[in-house]
Amino acid sequence: MTVPTLAAERTALAWRRTALAAAACALLLVNAAITEGAPAPALPLAAAASALLLTCLAWYRGRALDRGYTATGERVVAITTLTVAAVAVLAAISSILAR
Repeated sequence: MTVPTLAAERTALAWRRTALAAAACALLLVNAAITEGAPAPALPLAAAASALLLTCLAWYRGRALDRGYTATGERVVAITTLTVAAVAVLAAISSILAR
């Protein structure tokens, strides 16, 4: 049997890991836009901006869970899914154009 708050704590930690991963991806995309001389640097920069949005969103959700706000995060999960898909598409297009 588990304590009910442990699930919320694990979920909050998962959201924080998501925030850190998105921030790392944003830094890598900015680095790629600057150093590789991409033909369309706006694409990796747009992907980096989206990843930074995801960083803020995930950090906010993790903090809300830490504070005991455990309402369903359906909207946050939907926005996260769309943002990750957008970053993946923008990064793929940028990679294809760089060849």
